[in-house]
Amino acid sequence: MKKLILTIIINLFIITSAYSHSIYTKIREARVIGIFDENGNGENVQHVRETQSDYNGTCYTKIVVFGSFYNTMPIVYIGNSKGIFQREESIHNKYKIKNGTILVYKHINVTKGYAKITINDKLYDYRVFVK
Repeated sequence: MKKLILTIIINLFIITSAYSHSIYTKIREARVIGIFDENGNGENVQHVRETQSDYNGTCYTKIVVFGSFYNTMPIVYIGNSKGIFQREESIHNKYKIKNGTILVYKHINVTKGYAKITINDKLYDYRVFVK
C-alpha cells in the first residue's frame, strides 16, 4: 500500500514538472522589427506606426522575443492573415548568454491591418499598421 501511494506521488511530481515549462513562460518583450516582401525589399518598423510601402499579397515579418518561451510559439497576424513560421535565430550577448530569439513568419493574402503578436493568448505588440 505504501509503495502504491509513493509511486502515485512520484508520478504526479514527474508529470507536473514536465508540463510546468510549457505553462510558465519568462517573456520580457515581443516586438515586430521588420516587414519584407517576396523580393527581400522591406523596412524597419521598430519606431513607426505605419509602413511606407504596400505589402499586399505575400510578405514576411521579422519579430524579436526577449526571454524564453519554451514550447509555445508566438502567433503573428497582419490583419486577418496568420503567419506561418519559417525560421529562428538566437540573440546572444558578449558573454554568449542567450537573451532572445528572432523569428521570421510568412504571411499569405495580406491586404492591410495591424501586425499583432500573441503568446499564450496574451497580446504583446499591436502598434504597426501595414498598408
